[in-house]
Amino acid sequence: MDILQILLGLGFAIYGAQFLVNGGVAIAKRFNIPDLVIGSTIVAFGTSMPELSVNIQSALAGNTDLALGNILGSNIFNICVIVGIVALITPIAIAANARAKDLPMCLMAAVVLVVCGNELYFDGIQYHELMPSHGIVFLCFFLIFAYYTYQEAAVGSAAVAAGGAASGGGSSGETSDAAQMGPIKAAAYIAVGLLGLVYGGDFIVEGASGVAKSFGLSDRVIGLLIVGPGTSFPELIASVVAALKKEVDMVIGNVLGSNIINILFTLGVTSLILPVPLDLELNTSVLFNIGVTLLLVLYAWFGRGRPIGRFLGVILIVSYVAYIANALGVF
Repeated sequence: MDILQILLGLGFAIYGAQFLVNGGVAIAKRFNIPDLVIGSTIVAFGTSMPELSVNIQSALAGNTDLALGNILGSNIFNICVIVGIVALITPIAIAANARAKDLPMCLMAAVVLVVCGNELYFDGIQYHELMPSHGIVFLCFFLIFAYYTYQEAAVGSAAVAAGGAASGGGSSGETSDAAQMGPIKAAAYIAVGLLGLVYGGDFIVEGASGVAKSFGLSDRVIGLLIVGPGTSFPELIASVVAALKKEVDMVIGNVLGSNIINILFTLGVTSLILPVPLDLELNTSVLFNIGVTLLLVLYAWFGRGRPIGRFLGVILIVSYVAYIANALGVF
């Protein structure tokens, strides 16, 4: 029943995220916001709602081990599996805005997490957790990210309105359908999506806690290997569909935006509700998250404009398999 509850919760969360994204995209399209910006804002925020829902529910239940494992598991899955699989299907171009803003901000968020969560090493304090003060710092960084993204949206909107070829002129069929919605229908989609995410998050937390107790698994492992990747399924589905249609403008923006939001917004809000201990065993995942993010940053900066292709995609997927094996204690 616990596993069934997790699956039911994931279903609610995934479909809720899809409704939320479609409603948000419909509203964004009415203001002529480009696809790349929609990917790093509306879509990224919508597909990050399962993580936020799970974390709020787990924090309210006093289960913060699951909360941090969920974020790390989701972010690592986003970069290694989603980017890796999409790169195997079709090359992923890295836009100038992603190289200049999204990638550095994503790396900075990963670094801020390891610094704020490891007072034991950096400050000599005999505990290691994300406290409400850290949550405020995270949310301040998130506001900076949101401000610069808003500036991008304003510039892109003006370009589209002027008839220019803003990035992602051709959008996926799902996005095109969303663009045809009226404002009332879009608002209804958003409301239904939020309800699905709230109830889905509740089911996931209760089911995951039950599985952890039944099999003797820690909440850390459940969050890293089950809940985190599970809440990333909206990103995976949307990205694979876009890749099959050769329309990947939103993919890199979605993945990077989602990872930034997961740390700066979701963990920020979670740590305001309840301090989040950083289990020292989670530091392996924290450092791995920095490593794969740094790999993308270096490739974008020194790859001479080359898109992410199959070679890097294979490296990312193999790295994820090795990471899973290590988390399960295989080596």
